[in-house]
Amino acid sequence: MDALARLEPIARPLLRDVDNVLANLGAPPEHRVWSLLGHVGATPADAVAFFGDIEPDHFWALAGALRTQAEAYLAAVIPASVPWQGAAGEAYAAEASAVLGHLSGGSGGGIGGSGGGDTMAARIEATASYVDDVADWFERSRWRLARALAEILNSTQAVAVRSCPGLVGGVAEMARGRGGAADGGSSGVAAVSAAADIGASVLELAAECLARGRDLAQHAPRLVELPFAAPVAGKGRFDAAIHVSR
Repeated sequence: MDALARLEPIARPLLRDVDNVLANLGAPPEHRVWSLLGHVGATPADAVAFFGDIEPDHFWALAGALRTQAEAYLAAVIPASVPWQGAAGEAYAAEASAVLGHLSGGSGGGIGGSGGGDTMAARIEATASYVDDVADWFERSRWRLARALAEILNSTQAVAVRSCPGLVGGVAEMARGRGGAADGGSSGVAAVSAAADIGASVLELAAECLARGRDLAQHAPRLVELPFAAPVAGKGRFDAAIHVSR
């Protein structure tokens, strides 16, 4: 359990109140939270929940499974030397060599390939490295969000939002000026400004993290299917012979 897993449940009520204020009462007209809401496409609570719901360990486990598969392809042995003569033997040898080359780049003959070139093993290894990078991105993003939440929870803005009498009775009551306290109106205005500041702080960091994620995706390896290039079949002949060993 990392820092975000510990802090997100504690910050959840505050972030929920921030979302409610932004949705029902808005924010100061020129506040940067408006542009950030449109840029990120999520509320502060939803942005934190997105990173909070994904465990980097799952990606590292997936990368490990992919590398195990790549190693299996590299270790694959397909015998290409068979006691067949003529067209049948030649066709089998060509097909076996092509399959081994597709898997690992090997040259056949019953020897595992070296993994060079554009092969299944190479593609899967590249994908595993990309998954490692994604896991690292999530881990770094979660750590940055946890640090930001720790600062927010100890901020005067958090006190202003959580101590506003109107939020105790509901955002609608605060909007109608029935906060239940003599200073309900002024505390309500302060809560709106404070919620906007908190929302902008969370969304600004989320936007930076998402930008790093998009840049990572743009530099991803080729993740499309690697088609198998079958050998070109020659003209059929009838001079095949099979030697059966006793």
